[in-house]
Amino acid sequence: MKLRGSHATTAVRRGTRLGLAAVALAGALACSTVTPATAAPERMQGCGWNESRNGERAYYEHCATNTNVWIQVKSFPRPDYHRCVGPGRTNLDFDATGAWYDSTYQGGLCSHPGDTGP
Repeated sequence: MKLRGSHATTAVRRGTRLGLAAVALAGALACSTVTPATAAPERMQGCGWNESRNGERAYYEHCATNTNVWIQVKSFPRPDYHRCVGPGRTNLDFDATGAWYDSTYQGGLCSHPGDTGP
């Protein structure tokens, strides 16, 4: 006749398995948070206004993928103006000194990238 293990032995085995699974999961999560930080492209400075550097013109990076939006462009010596931009990078005029999303201008959304307004 074969005796089965006690409930205490079964509970210890189950607890050991759960503990090992938790350690493995924590290790996988730790590795996954490090990878994207080192894999980020150097070219992209970030969403929104990016000033000119190394001979490149200033640009606006619109990070959404499904909308066109109005941005207000600050320039000197010309007056500020609005411009419709689509997803991705939009090079700005040589005299641009700043740009930001303007949700108050015509509702913030636009249809034709490249359009400008006052």
